[in-house]
Amino acid sequence: MTGALEGQCMCSAVSVIATPTQPYITACNCDNCKRWTGGMNFAFEADANTVRIEGPVKTIALMPWAERGFCSKCGSGVFYRVTAEGPMKGLLKLSAGLFPDATGLPVGIEFYADERPAAFDLSHDHKTMTRAEVEALFSDNEETRR
Repeated sequence: MTGALEGQCMCSAVSVIATPTQPYITACNCDNCKRWTGGMNFAFEADANTVRIEGPVKTIALMPWAERGFCSKCGSGVFYRVTAEGPMKGLLKLSAGLFPDATGLPVGIEFYADERPAAFDLSHDHKTMTRAEVEALFSDNEETRR
């Protein structure tokens, strides 16, 4: 497992220190992530209780089950956090691009792999999950599904 990583947004107004809780990055192809990043969203999970985020972060709830945090000065994506009740509540994923050292982590899981555009094809072996498999992770509450 890697140690603490230090990162920042494009304008350096937001700084983040976090230790990944898994030895890999996740990639997501859901419509929300593609719209947020303009491509596949690469992130890593971290324990919200140990992450330090400083600077002008704003949040927006673009879906009923989660919110995204971003730098209010430059717009860089900082995090995705599950807010819906259920076993995933509080899950925090930090944008891998904020952290120069995160580039050493391999992609371990690709979410919404059945919705991946051909241009986003990843060349190495990793676990993939379809839309149905990902959404089954959330509670049975229909409100948490797209």
